[in-house]
Amino acid sequence: MKKYILRKDLTIEVNKVTLYRIEYANKSLGGYLESENNLSQKGTCTVSDEARIYGQARVYGQARVYGQAEVSGQARIYGEAWICREAKIYGEARIYGLAGVSENAQVYGQARVYDKAKLCGEAEVSGEARIFDEAQVYDKAEVSGEARICGEARICGEAQVSENAQVYGQARIYGQARIYNEASIYGHAQVSGQAQVYDQARILGETIVSGQTQFFNDIHVFG
Repeated sequence: MKKYILRKDLTIEVNKVTLYRIEYANKSLGGYLESENNLSQKGTCTVSDEARIYGQARVYGQARVYGQAEVSGQARIYGEAWICREAKIYGEARIYGLAGVSENAQVYGQARVYDKAKLCGEAEVSGEARIFDEAQVYDKAEVSGEARICGEARICGEAQVSENAQVYGQARIYGQARIYNEASIYGHAQVSGQAQVYDQARILGETIVSGQTQFFNDIHVFG
């Protein structure tokens, strides 16, 4: 017996694509799919509420997509990941493990969010960025390029981390701070205000960087 069927009589149109509401075996209604390819008939994965999955996107494993979330393109949601509220996942993005994306956050490009990482607010993760471990990105923060955010790091406010930059440990990046090129922020370091850290600069320990400070070249700052 199939886990769900597509209700051909309950449809909506999204970006000129017809989506069908699903009905689970227990007769409860779920979210919307373009086809059965979007949601595995195996496992405990679910699409519920007003959530929409279309294109070549796929949800499987124990993943959950609900609220008004939208998954499209060639995105993949699996493991025990969850996507909710009005989050959007598209392109070739992958969300897996125990990761969660909520509110108005967006993940696209070839970005990966996994382990216990969390995104919320209006955060955006794109390019080939990786967010993992227990890292969090929220507010209007942006992570792009091949940046890596991991450990218990937090990126928030209007901060931007891009190119090959790395933020890990228990580091905090907020305000309008910019971390880019091959810079690394780790330990308990904090970077805020309009500070910029770039080139191969390293900020570590319990260093606090704020204001309009700039660190670049291969400088190492340990506080």
